[in-house]
Amino acid sequence: MDQHNSIDLDKVWQSLSTAILVLDQNLMIHYANYSSSELLGLSTKRLVGLAIDSVFNHHHIDLPRLSKYVLQDGVDCQQHRVDVVFVDNRVATLSLHARRVYLADKAYILVECRRVDDALRYDQASNQMHQFQAARNLIRGLAHEIKNPLGGIRGAAQLLQYETDQQEREECATLIIEQADRLRELVDRLLGPNQLPQKEPCNIHQALESVIKLTTLERDADITLVKDYDPSIPAIVIDQAKIQQVLLNMLRNAQQALQHDGTITITTRIKHRLHHGERLLKKALLIRISDNGPGIADEVKETLFFPMITNKEGGSGLGLSIAQTLVEQHQGFIECDSWPGHTEFSIYLPFDNTETGNVQ
Repeated sequence: MDQHNSIDLDKVWQSLSTAILVLDQNLMIHYANYSSSELLGLSTKRLVGLAIDSVFNHHHIDLPRLSKYVLQDGVDCQQHRVDVVFVDNRVATLSLHARRVYLADKAYILVECRRVDDALRYDQASNQMHQFQAARNLIRGLAHEIKNPLGGIRGAAQLLQYETDQQEREECATLIIEQADRLRELVDRLLGPNQLPQKEPCNIHQALESVIKLTTLERDADITLVKDYDPSIPAIVIDQAKIQQVLLNMLRNAQQALQHDGTITITTRIKHRLHHGERLLKKALLIRISDNGPGIADEVKETLFFPMITNKEGGSGLGLSIAQTLVEQHQGFIECDSWPGHTEFSIYLPFDNTETGNVQ
């Protein structure tokens, strides 16, 4: 690379809004752009030659991980929400991404840093608002579900108090028992599944076919079902009944969203090295159920998996909450993406639960 191109490249680095640091094997700073100077509170000339440790009064950056995984193994490293205190006692939360680079045939660590304080505060405020709305909807839903059985129990008890006819007394007692059972069933559903999964090797495509028959999708002339299966997927160890309950819920949701004239697509794939929060799934089964319906209303997107949250007329709002619990019992997770004309639920199940761990 000639000198002119080198100068242009340096100008590009210097103009980035992201703080860029280049560290050597001893974690000494060899390069810093202007954004690094603004972030760390020291000029670029003062930064070069300093140990990365010395530019903070206090920090939670996992420096040994930078040396081991990035410099030695060549594995990219991400550290999110890292709290630091700069030398001028400013407090910040950073997001870091580190990657091994070669400069003049020598290995260095390229570190990109961004402050995420404002984004975290915004997310926290947004989450609090959504949680408040979800809690309010939960209370309203519970009140509605509880009010009707209680009214029936009270009315039957009043009749029972004055009724002398034996048959009428038995009918009132039966009504009280039925309404009490209805309340108990509601509480049980809110608490979620309380039995541990009974796992066995399962052919996921056979399980899917059983669920499809239950939903009668193939017999509905107005709805087209597309199966995009990967036939090479091996058996997976799961509780087949519990996962079928999840899939049944997802398919019925898609079917109800379409009502008529639409397409539902079921996709199966193998995914590798999936990051979910602080966890890593080295190998996972993806089951995706998508439809071309109207999409999910914006007001319920953020709280979709909360109990009693629904935009369906007469819906209980418990189906997705229970589905999430069942998938989490398998150390998996569910993701949802939706916009007008498209909704997809992606279910991820690890092939070997012992392979899940912290993100490196």
